[in-house]
Amino acid sequence: MASDVTATVRELVSPFSVEITPKEAPSLPPLPELLAPGTAVYLTFLPNTPWAETVGVARSVAEAGMRPVPHLAARAVPDRRTLASMLGDLAVVGVQDLLVLAGSLSTPVGEFGEAAQILDSGLLEEAGIRRVGIVGHPEGHPDVADDELWRALLAKNRIARERGLDLHIVTQFASAAEPIVAWERAVRATGVDAPVHVGLPGLTSPARLLRFGLRCGVGASLKVLRQQTGGVLKLATSPVHHPDATLVGLAAAAAADPDSLLRAVHFFPFGALAATAEWAADIRDGRFELTDRDRLRVTA
Repeated sequence: MASDVTATVRELVSPFSVEITPKEAPSLPPLPELLAPGTAVYLTFLPNTPWAETVGVARSVAEAGMRPVPHLAARAVPDRRTLASMLGDLAVVGVQDLLVLAGSLSTPVGEFGEAAQILDSGLLEEAGIRRVGIVGHPEGHPDVADDELWRALLAKNRIARERGLDLHIVTQFASAAEPIVAWERAVRATGVDAPVHVGLPGLTSPARLLRFGLRCGVGASLKVLRQQTGGVLKLATSPVHHPDATLVGLAAAAAADPDSLLRAVHFFPFGALAATAEWAADIRDGRFELTDRDRLRVTA
């Protein structure tokens, strides 16, 4: 029923989170003008960003009344001593959540080659961090085989259970619901029960989505995005992409399946944080209607 889908749309968006880079943080408007208190703000790992800069932005995010969630890239950490020091830095500024990932470095700088090793180090608990996100790849990874992705996911889920970590999965951004829904069902079938936070692009340009999508390998999403925008030419010249069709598709699947692990959406604004946050707040607060084309129309 449309009412069930509408309610589930709000349930998915109500706990929405956003992602920013440490480099862009100083140029953003004050976060309290954009986001509700307590909103999770993820801080992207960039290989050339000094760790001290990430810690400084985490402090600013916390002081603004938000919940900082820095990325911790395993391949960028040389050893256990450095890891303990990095986690100590985060504890000082009040960080209690992390997103742990392997990272984009092709060669590890030290002893850590994958996220599971960080989870199994015992150092997260010592730093007071028990809420941990890991990355999900519903449409695969351009540099990692699918079998390896599944092996890593199962290993991280097992380690989190053994260590009592509160685990959730944040997916790559998607512009199509179908690959996410199929992947979530496959995840569930393996026995993994971690909540899934679906990555969605913010209200940025389709051309920018195409560029990042090609880099991330989200092929099925790109195909749907091209169809939605009328082909590559229109994709390159359209001003703004709204993720409402994907969101409605996710909500319909979750509403029809009480065992669904889909719990929230996570926005990758790609430079459009203010517009994305405003749109998400309208959806969260019910200022929208579901159209007969399975899209959302903001009524604010």
